[in-house]
Amino acid sequence: VNQPVLKRVSVDNLKRVVDQATLHDIAVGLDSYHKYNRIMVKLGEHCQTNTRIAATVFAAKSPNNDYFGNLRDAHTLLSAARDGRQLEDFSVSTYGQNKRKAWRIVKGEDPLDLIVADKTRNFFQNIYDPTDPVPVTVDGHMINVWRCKRENLVGLRFPKGLYAEVAEGVRVVARERDWLPCQTQGIIWMTWRRVHGIR
Repeated sequence: VNQPVLKRVSVDNLKRVVDQATLHDIAVGLDSYHKYNRIMVKLGEHCQTNTRIAATVFAAKSPNNDYFGNLRDAHTLLSAARDGRQLEDFSVSTYGQNKRKAWRIVKGEDPLDLIVADKTRNFFQNIYDPTDPVPVTVDGHMINVWRCKRENLVGLRFPKGLYAEVAEGVRVVARERDWLPCQTQGIIWMTWRRVHGIR
């Protein structure tokens, strides 16, 4: 597998943010995907499905959906499936195509056949197995950290190859700090969010 050529200055941008992390940022970041996993375990149990399905439904509906809205949507969709309702019987706040994709997963299609976008796929993998040392969730905030500038996330597009480059940069920092990549991304996000007052 060809490794992306990393820009040293961009890796340094990640490190600079990590260096600003408080003990609270680190504690929350280290536990962030384990917490997601615990929530998905409970959601799966409540809706009479397994953790993998719950995590995939949550991830599939995550694009441009806030955390609490996404959690409500996941509960609504999984509950509808549990209760024998139809796709048209309920509404969610996410995109229609994501709703349909999540429904197909609940109905038995393989999640990894349907979740192919880098960010969504890695987000699912981080939630489902927070001990996996490979997947890294890279969203617009991480791109901003990588570039060391805040840009509007609406309509933000990743140039070809940038996702893999940022993900590998996070892995580099993770190895240096003896953290998992998903933990490192969580710490970077918590710190960046606090420093810039992002709600």
